[in-house]
Amino acid sequence: MTRPLAAACPSAQPSARGWTLAELLISLALMSMLAAVALPTYQQQQRQARRGDGQAALLQLQMDQARWRSTHDSYANSVSELGWVQGLSPQGHYQITVTDATADGYFAQATGLGSQAADRECAKLGLRWQGGATAVFSAGEHPDSDPASCWRR
Repeated sequence: MTRPLAAACPSAQPSARGWTLAELLISLALMSMLAAVALPTYQQQQRQARRGDGQAALLQLQMDQARWRSTHDSYANSVSELGWVQGLSPQGHYQITVTDATADGYFAQATGLGSQAADRECAKLGLRWQGGATAVFSAGEHPDSDPASCWRR
């Protein structure tokens, strides 16, 4: 009677392949640390990219206000007067409001909604139109703040 090949030659036995528990835990810990570093950076990049949605809405509002003013004595006091069904930016990341509308100008503001509200520096984008031909861009809580980091053209 012949013996099986595996019993005759110990090196012919299939070796156990796979991860040990320690290797699995180390890999899991490394992936967790990478995710903890990468996720906030990714979210900040998303917020920066979504600023374009608020900027586009304010620029569209500027054109709508110019059209409105050509047939009225003053600028529109609200976005609904301009024909906007909702006061939202095209992608819905910002709430658009109009304040201080007079015959000479107005102030429009885009306020971040949802995750966009976490955009600390630029949660609010502003556009002040004054004197018939001057647009002043702003960002943050104060309408006079420096928009350089939020309004990139």
